[in-house]
Amino acid sequence: MTTAPGRTRVAGAVVVAALSALAVVALSSSGGAEEDRDQSRSRFVVSGDGLLPTERPKLREPREPLSPEESGYAIRVAQGDDSVPASATDVRGESMPEFLYADVPTDVDSSGRKALVVLYDYTADTTYHQTVDLRAGKVVESLSAVSLQPPLSAGETETAMRQALEAEGETLRFTREFERSEGVPLLSEEQVSYVAGVWTYDGTTDGGRECGAERCAQLGIRAPSGTYLDTTDFVVNLSDRSIVRLH
Repeated sequence: MTTAPGRTRVAGAVVVAALSALAVVALSSSGGAEEDRDQSRSRFVVSGDGLLPTERPKLREPREPLSPEESGYAIRVAQGDDSVPASATDVRGESMPEFLYADVPTDVDSSGRKALVVLYDYTADTTYHQTVDLRAGKVVESLSAVSLQPPLSAGETETAMRQALEAEGETLRFTREFERSEGVPLLSEEQVSYVAGVWTYDGTTDGGRECGAERCAQLGIRAPSGTYLDTTDFVVNLSDRSIVRLH
């Protein structure tokens, strides 16, 4: 196993609280309430210089949850393994696969300490399941699949929201509803609370046939007044950075 240079950083920072939560599928942005802002700050905390650990940390027992340090080390090993192409990119187009989540494998035995790291390569729209032997510091099994869409990362959720707001030439229903509800235009994701989930085409809409082979997100957005805005008219295609009209 070799580690490719320049690919040991996850979205610019190791987010300790997010790693301890592990399977983060959505990011809630501030809706203007101080409580929301405090919760957001407590959930995502930058540790040190933001670099993933290069040295093996102290390991827990085989079936115990991963520590933040173990998760960070596993991500570094998984992202840098030769099984992941050097051309792999994350949701921002940076030179690394998108980290989705890390966990203890369900079939873990009692003789070693392993971690399952799930990554997504936006260059090839491919999901990677990397099983990392933490004691040996290497990937012992790598499985890849296309048209497999695990839950979204916090970074993907944030990107989807920003993309929906910045879509050129698009007048999406939720922006009009926000202005009617709040009396001001919606200009920033900081004005609302939002979540997102993976959306795949099921044959019931006019658009979105590419979603499944490509990575698409459907947003749920709430205004400060508590009004839930209608986002059923579109999804965000994160693979090609487009807005997909569903009807």
